[in-house]
Amino acid sequence: MGGIAEGSFGGGERARRMTDEPQFIDAPEHPPVIEFFNYIESKRGNREMVDRADISPADLLRFLPNMIIAEAVDGGEDFRTRLFGTALVELLGEERTGKLLSEFAEENTIPTDPKAVQTRWLHITRKAFFGRKPIFLRVPFAASNRLYLVGHTISVPLTAGGSEPAQVMGAMFVTRADIQPA
Repeated sequence: MGGIAEGSFGGGERARRMTDEPQFIDAPEHPPVIEFFNYIESKRGNREMVDRADISPADLLRFLPNMIIAEAVDGGEDFRTRLFGTALVELLGEERTGKLLSEFAEENTIPTDPKAVQTRWLHITRKAFFGRKPIFLRVPFAASNRLYLVGHTISVPLTAGGSEPAQVMGAMFVTRADIQPA
């Protein structure tokens, strides 16, 4: 699989690699995130954002277990989860489909700080939604005290037949903090 994740967390410095803060990055680094982004870009064309009608679930089958789709509530104050992939449910210990982001982690089977989870998910989703462009992150699993895991994440705003964002679609792929993604 690989060696130390120098490209992911810079210079192999263990303290930096094990940080509990999300790290926004300028471009995708993880192969499935790159592939997901390239698909979105192919559908966006010359528009500012891709429209949800342009996304075909059949094209995204391999990503579905790792995906989330969240619909804006109250202009982006919160978001209702329309899809929360099975790999995410297993990893995070909670089925979150149908829940608001502000309700995440309240029924977790994995010991977690619900407020930290909610704050992080809302911050990341709002950043993509209000920024009107894809964002990329490396997210350590700090809220569940699993800093040895890192989520490689993309969040993309989607329109719904107009020019304003209506949803955010994303995906997260997890590796160990000390392993470079394959």
